[in-house]
Amino acid sequence: MTLRLRPEDRADFAWVLALALDVTEIRTALARSPVAPDTARLRAGALAEADGIAAAAADEYRTYLRARAAVMPPPAPAAPPAGTSPTDRGAGALLPALGVLTPLVSAVAAAVFLLSGYGLRLAAPRSQAATTLVTAGWVCALVAAVSAGVGLCALLVAAVRDRTRPPSEHPLPVRNPAAERARAAWHQALLDRGLLPYLRGRLTVSPPPAD
Repeated sequence: MTLRLRPEDRADFAWVLALALDVTEIRTALARSPVAPDTARLRAGALAEADGIAAAAADEYRTYLRARAAVMPPPAPAAPPAGTSPTDRGAGALLPALGVLTPLVSAVAAAVFLLSGYGLRLAAPRSQAATTLVTAGWVCALVAAVSAGVGLCALLVAAVRDRTRPPSEHPLPVRNPAAERARAAWHQALLDRGLLPYLRGRLTVSPPPAD
């Protein structure tokens, strides 16, 4: 039975993959071959086949899991941050919903007001109601544009934060030399027997001669 990577260990896989893509022979093959897939495509393919690639280092991964389980305390139930009340948590959940609904509702309202206002203006050019509807429509359109821009900025900030986040964010809660050695051994086996052979196969690169 194939040993599947645990979700918390996929960041480690991505980190070792970055090391493999930076190996000289891989970078040279990418630069020289006009038909080789680019780095982004290689990375995406390796991430999609992570479980199969990691199977080459299954023994080291099992050893690492056992060593980690011996030093990690049982997970504690998540507690709300200190000083937060149910009302605060409800407001925090409401804000993202408002960020999505506000541009949508404002755009719909703007369309209704503008169509009604300009339609009424065609029928009665001097109608005060038509002017009011048109003004309300343009105000709603402005609200929709501003709120959509704010939401887009929030998405961009979140994307930049995710890209600058370190690849591995789950250090062992108890620093244990045996567990750290097991993790390093798994990383090395994953690099030597899993990722480098996978990349060589995609790039048709022969391994460098042994010294």
